[in-house]
Parts: sequence; structure tokens; C-alpha cells
Amino acid sequence: MKVCFVGSNYPPEAYGGTEQVLRALAAHLRGHGVDTAVVATSDRPHEGVDRHDEVLDGTPVTRLYRHRDEYDRHGFVRPRLLARLGERLRELSPDVVHVHSFAGVGTGVGALCRELGVPLVISCHDLWTTCARAFRIPAGGVSCPPDADRTACITCVNDALQTDPAVVAAAFRDRDAAVSAEFAAAAAVTTPSATAARFVRDCVPHAGPIDVIPHGLLRAVPATERTPPPADGGPLRVGTFGGLVEQKGVRELVQAVAGLPCELHLSGPFHVAAFGDEIRALCARQGTTLVHRGRYGADDRHPARDLHLAVFPSKCQETYCLVVDEALAHGVPTVVSDAGALAERGRTGGVVVTPLVDLAVVLRRLVTSRDRLAALRQAIPAELPTIAVSARRHLELYRRLVSA
Repeated sequence: MKVCFVGSNYPPEAYGGTEQVLRALAAHLRGHGVDTAVVATSDRPHEGVDRHDEVLDGTPVTRLYRHRDEYDRHGFVRPRLLARLGERLRELSPDVVHVHSFAGVGTGVGALCRELGVPLVISCHDLWTTCARAFRIPAGGVSCPPDADRTACITCVNDALQTDPAVVAAAFRDRDAAVSAEFAAAAAVTTPSATAARFVRDCVPHAGPIDVIPHGLLRAVPATERTPPPADGGPLRVGTFGGLVEQKGVRELVQAVAGLPCELHLSGPFHVAAFGDEIRALCARQGTTLVHRGRYGADDRHPARDLHLAVFPSKCQETYCLVVDEALAHGVPTVVSDAGALAERGRTGGVVVTPLVDLAVVLRRLVTSRDRLAALRQAIPAELPTIAVSARRHLELYRRLVSA
């Protein structure tokens, strides 16, 4: 069986959550005898060459380079990119096309797959299909709608565009029609969480079946890499890891540990340098000991190994959050916000879900009580879902579609 993934980027150029999942999923599918290939756009500008082909971990990867007018701001149908995608699919002759993100190539993939006679699977790793700003963090003083009403969305998007609201409304009608056409063409739809499924069902809206297939842990964690409990009299290490951006609640975490007897560990890049300067200055003002470790890779020591409590106070409407699995797999209890799919983690042992305004209260309760922290640690499940389970479920789905 041949399966072609379509995404917005792919390692080693990008190592976001979706890109990590795609790479791990491709590897496990290859272990089941599936020939995998990837077509992804790139964040690098078009410089006279439409595409670049390479092989990564045994998977052929084609990167399509975009012109300046092939981004969301200029519309959601990109004929030139669709043509290049069509050329590559004809070369590959896949049995299934699996789209993991439309944000790069835009819409029109469903019609292309119908033309080629290939079943289309859509996986909604993010909320691009339900939100023109992708993360459902509203601007302009509005709240995100629980359904497909775009009244608030027009105000939110126009907060950045500052143009005629009627123009934005017309663009939304075009966008909604294009996204709905993709789901109508799909043979199957999957999401990594029940929360993501609900967003797709209510906000696209999509009335068809949706398979909830959690990503799970992307790589096994040996017992030797599980973090030991804090030593008596030693410093308690509290922190977070991943992309250090304002939307992930990093500022709120720093403010919440003010005055607590702990070290604050932040691992990952500050994608905005000014925000990094702000965080360092805030720690200095409130007397918080800050340990910042920059970018880390899959082959580096995992940052969870240096924590006793991991905190993920995201303000984004998360669809999964891989870092929670990584912390738990290393034996580190977690505190998360209740944003999006993070609220579902309350059903997983060792995870505390709290409204963000109560973060300081929750952290003080845990940091000042080693017994409470130990109880959370003991509640972490011995086994967690893994990408191997996701691969098997997707393979079953592919086989069902091909046999049909």
C-alpha cells in the first residue's frame, strides 16, 4: 500500500507538533509495510525553483515553495501549488492521500483526489479548518463562536486587516465554501481529541463521522530516563518546554511562581526575542531563579528529565498537546490550563486541570507540599497511548477505504 501525506511543513525544516507526528506516523507505517511519501510546503521563499525532493528516514519528501501571494492573506485556493501537488501525486500513484494540514497548499485537494480516483483522509491536527487565525484566540474584544456563525470572526480578523467588514464577510463565505468542499470530498476524517472533533463538527460544520485517534507518545521513554522525585532539601524544579511564546501562557507561569521556593526552568526557543527579554526581566524583578535552555532536538536530553513539575498553561484552544504525554512518560506530574483538549487531561492520572486564573493558587499548593506532589506522581499511569496505536488505527482505516 502507498500513502501520501500532505502537510504544511516537515522535518528537518520544522519540528512543530504536527511535523513530529507526521514523521513518527510515517516511520511506524513503514514498519507495517506501507510505502509512505510526503508532499509539504516550506517556510522558505520561492527562489525560482518550484520544488525540492529528498529522502528522510526512508520516506520520499517533496517540498513545494510558495510565492508571496500563496498565503492565506491572499486567498485559500492556490492553483499553481495544486498543479505541482497533482504532478507529484501522479508520479507516486498513492492508494490513499492523507491531508494533515491545508494551511500550506490551500483548498482544492479534495477535487484533485476525486479527479485521480484516490480516497482522501483529512486529519485536523490544528484548528485551521475552523478558524481563519488558526488558534481560536480572539481579537477585537469578541469571543469565539461555538458554531459556524461568523459575525464575531469578521470582527476578529478585521482587527488585523483593518479593511471593509463587507470584504472580510465575503472572504469568509468563500473560505467556508472551500473548506466545506474538502470535507464533502473526504472518505474519512480523524482528529486527535474529542475536543477537536467537536470543533470540526460544530464550526465547519461537518455532519459526517469523525474518528478520534490520539497521537499518543511519539517515542518510548526508558525507565532509566524517568525523573527521580525531588531530593530532601534540594531545589524543586518547576517549568515548561516547547515553543516559548506568549500564547502558551509563559508569562502567566512566571507570574504564578513569584515568591515560591522553586527554580523556574524554561526549555525551547523564544520565537520573539522581545518576549524573551520581557520574561527574563520579569523573573529578575520578582526574584525568581530562571534556568533557560534553548532549542532542543530528539537526540538531546529531554527537558522533562530536569523537572519535578511540568506546567502547560496554554491560552490556545489546543487539539492535543504532545508535551503533556512527554512529561508524564518521564514520570513528571503536570498542571495544565483548561484550554481546548487540555481539559480532557483531567481524566488522565497525574494531571491537574485548572482555570488559568487559579494557576498561582494551584502551584503554591503543590510546591509547598511534597506529599501532594508525590500523590500526583504516583497517579501517573504505567502505560500511556503511543503513536504505534495511532499507526495501527490509521492503517486499518486505509485498508478499509482501499477495499471499499
